[in-house]
Amino acid sequence: MKRNMLAIIILALLVINTVLTGIVMLSVMQTNQKTATVISDIAAALELEAGGGAGTSSGFARQASDITAAETANFEITDIQISLAKTDSGQAAILQCSLNISMDTVNSDYATLGSSESLAGATSKIKSIANEVVSQYNYDNISDNQAAIEREILDKVQDYFGSAFIYDISFSSFLPVKM
Repeated sequence: MKRNMLAIIILALLVINTVLTGIVMLSVMQTNQKTATVISDIAAALELEAGGGAGTSSGFARQASDITAAETANFEITDIQISLAKTDSGQAAILQCSLNISMDTVNSDYATLGSSESLAGATSKIKSIANEVVSQYNYDNISDNQAAIEREILDKVQDYFGSAFIYDISFSSFLPVKM
């Protein structure tokens, strides 16, 4: 009789253990799903912030080195003349230049903001941004700072459009002229 009673107690403990294990597994799985959802939301928010909210069709910015020639469209603004700051000796000069704008055609903003009509409408604003940046330099130091000027113009143009579909701005011609 003691043996049967002991077997019944062991069986009852085994059933209780199995039920409690099932309850723990269900609660852990639900918590795990909620944690995974929160982590996914945080990761998406961080990627959006790091990319400036712009980029490919998924909404994330791409590096310029990742964009192939087939995924690039160019727009050129020619015949720009910008007055440079006077040198220390009072020498006046201008910069005669043309800007080449490289755009990522895979970026979701390219379809709306990158069309020739949209860029033609924004040409005067882009020229204004270039004028604002370039006019800080004078004849003596402008040639040494061409890459920095291009980078600053790119940053300001991306801010203006609120997108990174324009991934590069370069000077296709760059000629400082003394007056």
